Amino acid sequence: MLDTLSVNPAAVIHEETIADEHSCIVIDDFLQNPDAVIEFATARLSEFSMPERSYPGMVLDIAAQPMAEIYRFLRSSMSARFGFLRGGIGFSTMLSMTTLQPDELSNLQRLCHTDPRSRVDRKNFASVLYLFHDEQLGGTAFYRWRDKKSIEKATSLDLDDPDEALAFLKSRFAIYNETPRYMTESNEIAEKLLMIPARFNRLIFYSGDLPHSAWIENPKLLATDPARGRLTLNCFASVRPR
Repeated sequence: MLDTLSVNPAAVIHEETIADEHSCIVIDDFLQNPDAVIEFATARLSEFSMPERSYPGMVLDIAAQPMAEIYRFLRSSMSARFGFLRGGIGFSTMLSMTTLQPDELSNLQRLCHTDPRSRVDRKNFASVLYLFHDEQLGGTAFYRWRDKKSIEKATSLDLDDPDEALAFLKSRFAIYNETPRYMTESNEIAEKLLMIPARFNRLIFYSGDLPHSAWIENPKLLATDPARGRLTLNCFASVRPR
C-alpha cells in the first residue's frame, strides 16, 4: 500500500510563461519521499495496464488517500494562481510509464493533445511529477494548434475507424507520410511554445486545455522497469472557474 505522500515545505517554486494567458508552475524537490512512489510502482508492476490508443504506455490508478496532502497543496496553492474555485474539484491520479516505440504509436499518439473535459462548464488542469533520474527521458512540451479543425475531425474519425483517420491525416499533413515519431518540434499541425525539461522530483502544473505532450527525443531509452523508465505521477483536476 502506498503511504500518504508528503509535500516538501522547502520545495522551490517558479513560474514559466508559455504564451498569452498560459503559464506553467514548476516545483523542484516537490515530495519528501519520492523514492517511496518508485518502490510502490516496482512492487505493483504486474497491476499496470496499457489503455487502448490513449496513453502511449502503462498506467496504474492511484487512490485518493495517499494523494491527500498533494490534493490539499494543489487546491490551496494553484487555485489562486490560476483563478479557479477551491471547492468541488474533481481529482484523479495515475502512475504512468511511457513505453511505446514510435512505430507502435496510434494515429493520435503521434501528436500533442488536450485533456478531455468531464463537463463543458469546467476547466482542466494537470500536474506531472517526474520520478526518473535520467533527464534524457524527456520533459513536457506545450503547443498551439495550427489546424484545430482537422485534428478534431481526425479524432472523431479515429474513434470509429483508425484506418480512415490515418488516410485523412496523410491527405492533410506531410508529417503523417513520414516515419512515425513522438512529437517534439513545431509542424504544420501545431506550433511548439515551450518545453519544460524533466528533473527528478520536479512537479509541473498547467492547463490541460492547452495542447501538450511528453518530449521524447530518445525513445530507445524507454523501459518497462519503474526504476529505469519514464515513470511519472499524473494528477488531473476538473475545476470550476471563478
